[in-house]
Amino acid sequence: MRIALIHYRLVRNGGLETRLFNYVRHFSGEGHDVTLIVSKVDEGAEVPEGVTVVRVPLGHVPKPLRLFFFDRTLHELVPQGNYDLSLSLGRTSHQDMVLCPGNHLGYLKAMGQRWRSPIDLLNIAMDRWAYADSKVILAASGMMLDELVAMYGVNPEKIRVLFPPLENGRFHVDGKRERQHWRATHGFSSEKRSLLFLTTGNRRKGYPFLLELMDTLRDEALELVVAGVKPMGEARPNVRYIGYCERPEELLWAADLLVHPALYEPFGQVVTESIACGTPVLLSHMVGAKEVVSKDVGMVLNGFSIEEWRVAVLTAMEKDWKVSPDFAVEKRLTTAQHCDRILAMAAEMRSA
Repeated sequence: MRIALIHYRLVRNGGLETRLFNYVRHFSGEGHDVTLIVSKVDEGAEVPEGVTVVRVPLGHVPKPLRLFFFDRTLHELVPQGNYDLSLSLGRTSHQDMVLCPGNHLGYLKAMGQRWRSPIDLLNIAMDRWAYADSKVILAASGMMLDELVAMYGVNPEKIRVLFPPLENGRFHVDGKRERQHWRATHGFSSEKRSLLFLTTGNRRKGYPFLLELMDTLRDEALELVVAGVKPMGEARPNVRYIGYCERPEELLWAADLLVHPALYEPFGQVVTESIACGTPVLLSHMVGAKEVVSKDVGMVLNGFSIEEWRVAVLTAMEKDWKVSPDFAVEKRLTTAQHCDRILAMAAEMRSA
């Protein structure tokens, strides 16, 4: 099968970019003819032999408008390739399928932002074009499906829920056997139990809320370990910032509980990564990954009551969790299962 994968950036950081490399490796490894259509290319980005990279140079275009002009070039590029399947990972409108890892209207609503800048309006317009012109929309969660229907008026018949895939060779329970090693390696307390918070955006991910929560837990033998972007707010005696970690699976093996009180999270892949590593999760109802969280692997709280979260943390620390080592396979989250579903939907689309 001739497959075109479309994404603005071919770089080595970011969730969507990681997924792009996983798609490339899987589809090319299965013998498909893969073409990458990109604009920004990282010097260190290597693709498997036989994969074609088509680059759209946009260095002369002002940065806020580059994605728009990237999309415009696809009008000619995609038909020229005569692909059996064209799949875009972002806001473009000239492909068969498009991922919906999030949407701008949903983000603005969740963050309480009523005023819309010119860039906001452009992002919303590009969302609308992508959803209108694609034959199939792959929503990251049921929450995203609901938002597409309610906020963008998308016909639900063209939407399929497809959870982001897990790198099951990387995130697995085996590393939990060396939990004490990973705790020592990354500076976790030897006397306290540890909550883990992985962040790339502090306010949206719920970090200010977590600081308030930790204030109520100062008398408990608990610490909050924060990894990622430098957090905002004043330091707390029971909050430890360890910086960016290139191997978050080691932190997940070390932790007792992952906390994710996001104000808005279309999916939240860190949730499934944590469960796959054998670490239970505590998250808000605004996290799309709640759909794969059973009572055996975590808790979902419907609101942001500090007292309810305090009780939930203490309860979680005493509970005997039953995390299945086959979680990824059971939830159909492996890269192979994920890509097979895409190909099955492509076959269905072509036969319609």
